[in-house]
Amino acid sequence: MRVNQVYSHGKKHDSSRISRSPQRLKNIKRQKGKYPLLAEKIVQMSDIILEILDSRFIKETRNSEIEDMIKRENKKIIYVFNKSDLIDLEKIDRGYIEKLNPKVFVSCTKRGGIKELRDRIKILAGKVKEHVDKRANKITVGVVGYPNTGKSSVINLLSGKNATRTGSEAGFTKGIIKVKLTSDILLVDSPGIIPNKEYSSSNNLVMSQHTKLGARAYNQVKEPEVAVAEIMKEFPSIIENFYDIDSDGDSEVLIENLGRQRKFLIKGNKVDEDRTARLILKDWQEGKIKRI
Repeated sequence: MRVNQVYSHGKKHDSSRISRSPQRLKNIKRQKGKYPLLAEKIVQMSDIILEILDSRFIKETRNSEIEDMIKRENKKIIYVFNKSDLIDLEKIDRGYIEKLNPKVFVSCTKRGGIKELRDRIKILAGKVKEHVDKRANKITVGVVGYPNTGKSSVINLLSGKNATRTGSEAGFTKGIIKVKLTSDILLVDSPGIIPNKEYSSSNNLVMSQHTKLGARAYNQVKEPEVAVAEIMKEFPSIIENFYDIDSDGDSEVLIENLGRQRKFLIKGNKVDEDRTARLILKDWQEGKIKRI
């Protein structure tokens, strides 16, 4: 099936490979209403906000709704560019990020930038203390961002403890979790937030964008071939080099060749496109395919 047909025809999926239990789907639908309220609560209760961004997609993982809340509440913000090991820092859009201050590049897998971030938090917390009620015992630092940007991993490294559950699957952290950074600084974690204006369970292009960002897990997206096509539009040579397949930028050719290479075949000696596309998305979301 050609990718440009996906929008109108749909496709049957192997339910044994896709986790779509009724409870899981119910939880996803509840996220639209519940999590933005949670984000607003975290902004209100925090003195400082860490917005965790994916260094590969800084523009796309900024949450304008949360940033607007931060401005309205007159709270301090630190932009944390996570997964910096997955990009070439020399090629980053310096003109764009210059306006995002203060900022820190970190890599949880390489443990890079964590000391700088911890020091930055302490310095900002000291400034906040000069203007808050002296009776306040702790400075609260809220941690927000898209699903799968690495919020929990950043908190774990900052605190030096596995105080929150972490995983590669989008939306893994549930509810508000508090972690002590120092005797007078408290970190507050939250579930990943997709902005209301972007959230859609039926728009293929929006879902593909979220899948590219890792905000929607590879085993949850309805049309993985469409998501692969969207990634290939932006990063054809990176994807082709990773799999050592020359597809001339055509996602269908890539899926066909990779499926046969991995022997992902179904009846009639046809490539299992769904399984192959999800493998590509899995490798992408887990950071195996690097933009370096």
